Amino acid sequence: MKKLSLATVFAAVSGFVVLWVAQWALDADTDYRYFAAFWGLFFASAGLIDGITHETTRAVAASRESGRAGDASPWRFAAALAAGIFLAFLAGGAVFMPGVVPSAPAPATALLIFGLASYVFQAALSGVLSGARLWDRYAGLVALDSGVRLVLALVAWWAGWGLPAFLVITVVGAVSWVLFLRRDLRAAVDVDKRAFARRVGSAMLASGASAALITGFPTAANAAFPLSEGAAVSAIINAVILTRAPVLVPLQRFQSALVVRFVEQRDRVYAALAGPIAAVLGVGAVGFAAAWLIGPWILRAAFKPEMFVPGVVLGALTFASAFMGALMVTGVAVLAQEKHGWYVAGWIVASVVAFALMFALPFGVVATVVIALFAGPLAGSAVHAVGLSRTAARAV
Repeated sequence: MKKLSLATVFAAVSGFVVLWVAQWALDADTDYRYFAAFWGLFFASAGLIDGITHETTRAVAASRESGRAGDASPWRFAAALAAGIFLAFLAGGAVFMPGVVPSAPAPATALLIFGLASYVFQAALSGVLSGARLWDRYAGLVALDSGVRLVLALVAWWAGWGLPAFLVITVVGAVSWVLFLRRDLRAAVDVDKRAFARRVGSAMLASGASAALITGFPTAANAAFPLSEGAAVSAIINAVILTRAPVLVPLQRFQSALVVRFVEQRDRVYAALAGPIAAVLGVGAVGFAAAWLIGPWILRAAFKPEMFVPGVVLGALTFASAFMGALMVTGVAVLAQEKHGWYVAGWIVASVVAFALMFALPFGVVATVVIALFAGPLAGSAVHAVGLSRTAARAV
């Protein structure tokens, strides 16, 4: 598990470094904006696919403990889903990709299809490795996936390669699973084909709902604002990425502990929520001040001039990330109450509200994004609160 923890940290850091390198290597007005939109689309879609990992992990682990072996196969399911992704994105790419990467929609569509179809098998392998408790192999897979992107991004920057290279870099890590595939990984699961497909579908819906808002923001921002505001959009995308990390990355590490807390305090869930919510908002308040005071200096020292954002905006975005953190906390609380429908509904509402405001508000890029990133998580948390209130009402 120690190796997996280190691999997870390495993956988070390397992803940030790739984006940092890209803003130096690519033009801020167009290419970086398109790259960030493509990156967000790929990883938001990968977040949806991660539902395969979650259910496969559970099914393989349950089969090992109980001895039950259903007729479902994660690999056959992955093959069917990969075929579906190929057909869906082949048809849909012609419609939406010109708005994501206008300069190269056809190559971008082909790369996205290749990357996601490959990532399906990587997600299945990750679930098998986790369910079988082969943590060292899983850590190696995570590290290789991220390390390939990091090394190639540095090479691309040094060699002066442009946007096409960074599109390839986005998806190339998804083929890492090929090097870890072995004959001893035909793990059994504890359910039949129909139950496995149904549970994977539910898990994908849950993971995709949160990934849309957390990872898909650059894609939505790219689509919401005209091309004439290219550098401003690139700058705000970069600022959101920077200001989310201090709050969301540590919180993701503590989600398992929060699950335990909420399970143990099912009968007093609101009291159990108070501490984590206060802590997240407190970190956001401290981050607001730090980002306001120190953020502009960091941007001037480490980023292109086009990526500069005023301190008050950085502070506001940091505090908005605390609202996103609060949404994650309320979501964990709902899951601990086994209210998966309310969990998904909260994230969907948060995404719909945030993205709708980005397209509808008559303000500039900065004001629109800040308002949307406060309002979306707040609306989603309200949905989770309703779900928790119904659970509490039944318990009385």
